Amino acid sequence: MNIFKKIFEKTLIYKICQSFYYTYQYIKDYYYISDTFYSDDFKNVLKRYLNIDVDTDWLGRLYGVINPLIDINGKVNVNNMVIVLDEENTNNNDQVKYWAHKQLMLIAELFKIQKLYNYINLEFKHVGPENADNYLLIFDIVSRKLFAKWWKKVWWHIVFYALVFLCLYIFVL
Repeated sequence: MNIFKKIFEKTLIYKICQSFYYTYQYIKDYYYISDTFYSDDFKNVLKRYLNIDVDTDWLGRLYGVINPLIDINGKVNVNNMVIVLDEENTNNNDQVKYWAHKQLMLIAELFKIQKLYNYINLEFKHVGPENADNYLLIFDIVSRKLFAKWWKKVWWHIVFYALVFLCLYIFVL
C-alpha cells in the first residue's frame, strides 16, 4: 500500500491538489494577518524595537536592514557587542538571531500579538562587508512559501510532460 502512495505523490494530479490546498491556506492566512502585518503601526513598532525601516517587496514580504550595534538614537551601543573567538568585535549570526527574536517576543508581549508570529517567517541574511554586522531581515507569511513551492512543482511537471510529448511528436513524425 505504501508503494501506491509514493507513486501517487509523484503524479501531476496530486501536485495540483496540493497547490490548490496551499493556495487556499495562503489566502486564508493573508486575510487573517494582512491588516496587522502591513499596517503602519506594525512598521512603527519594528522601527522602535528593532531599529529597522521596513519596506514591502513585490511578493508582499517586509524587509529591512538591521545592525544590532546601533541603538535607537543611531549611536554605537557596545553593550550589544559580542567578542567571538576570532578576536574581532563582531556579532555572530546566532547572537543576532537571538537578539532579534528576543525583541520580537518583547513586542508580542507588549502588544498582545502572539498569534501573529505563528503566521510569520523571519529570515536573516548577512549583507555588506564581512566585518560589518549588517543583516537583512525578511518577514514573510509562512504559507506563501508552501504555496510557491507547490505551484513551482506543478509547472515543472507540466514542462516535463510538454518536453516528453514534444520529443515523441518529433520522433513519430
